[in-house]
Amino acid sequence: MVTQAKTSMRLLILGATGGIGRAVIDQAIERGHTVTAFVRSPEKLGPSREGLTVRKGDPRSVEELRAALPGHDAVLSALGPPGPGRTTIIRDCAGSTVAAMQAAGVRRLLIVSVAVLFDQGPLYWLLRKTLLRNVAEDSAEMERLVMASSLDWTIVRPPSLTNGRLTGRYGIEDDRMPSGGWSVSRADVAQFLLDELERRAHVRRMVGMASAKSVAALRPASQVAAPNETRA
Repeated sequence: MVTQAKTSMRLLILGATGGIGRAVIDQAIERGHTVTAFVRSPEKLGPSREGLTVRKGDPRSVEELRAALPGHDAVLSALGPPGPGRTTIIRDCAGSTVAAMQAAGVRRLLIVSVAVLFDQGPLYWLLRKTLLRNVAEDSAEMERLVMASSLDWTIVRPPSLTNGRLTGRYGIEDDRMPSGGWSVSRADVAQFLLDELERRAHVRRMVGMASAKSVAALRPASQVAAPNETRA
């Protein structure tokens, strides 16, 4: 069940053609928000619909982003790497996003990073040094740029992403991964981003999240909005 937002907002979505981005669009519109999808390939999103404006642009361009931002309340970025190879796309887009937002006077930024950046156990260390070395390096630089800004940012670091359904059941902790968490659905990441947008419970915080199936213990639903909470 999708809860209607108390206040409708205008959102600019980066990475809108990816799995998390598409889920953010769908859920945001259901909540009553108005969405602008800022994408390089508008044809990938299909026909337009009520509540959605598709705007062609390059997220690496400060000028194009700045031109698109006026009138928006927040930016949600679900941009990901093109693959495991060496790249600077994530940091480049973060740099242009921060510069454009500061120039346009839009302060709220929610952005997706990667869980392997947590210094939490030998597996994450191994992945940072081997298979996900390039992704981790690019994402770490992205985070540095965002955290050094004056924006009201929230960075979420999900683990392995799945195409599972929206469950609304996942663990949340500031500055670390929930114990035992190894995966989460893209739909649940999208829900967290929108919940955080509306509740502002983790402003200027790094957030780890994982599916409740992977979390050892769930807290009551009444504790959803608290820091270091588990959503149930």
